[in-house]
Amino acid sequence: MTTRAGTPPVDGTPRGYARPRATRAGATPAVRERGATLERWLLWIVAIGRRGIVVGLALAVLVAFAAGTIEQRWKEGQLRDQVAAQQASLQAAEARNAQLRGQLAESDPEAYRAWVEATARRQLNLGYSGETIFLVNWHDAPAPAASAAPTPAAQTVAASPPPAEAHWRKWLRLIAGE
Repeated sequence: MTTRAGTPPVDGTPRGYARPRATRAGATPAVRERGATLERWLLWIVAIGRRGIVVGLALAVLVAFAAGTIEQRWKEGQLRDQVAAQQASLQAAEARNAQLRGQLAESDPEAYRAWVEATARRQLNLGYSGETIFLVNWHDAPAPAASAAPTPAAQTVAASPPPAEAHWRKWLRLIAGE
């Protein structure tokens, strides 16, 4: 394709540019558009050259470094918040511990021991080893049934309570098995 200087070639394409490629007859406009976009990107990369690629990679590394730094600062803030929360709970526990130590210093251990022993003996029927524990089940005498029309003689009898049985007799009956 030889032409004189300054005149365009016969087919109408300017000098230094390739002819447009022929597309397939069945290609859709979307496919043609994607191909044209890809071709434009490739031409842009070639036009930038090596220096542009190096600058672009350096910019990408700088952005990644900045994002990593921001993420580290965010995590650092979260960890500081956790440390502050743990210190607050530790201070609360230390205050409670000091309060309990004060109560312990004010208390009398002998009086507490006596109270525990009395409670264990009374409510749990416990004792020291070697002691014999007796479980006494006292039965009260059944109350007399009230009649519909009490007689005056019955009223005088009910007014005076029967003599109570002595405790030592109850123990004697319990041990003898009566």
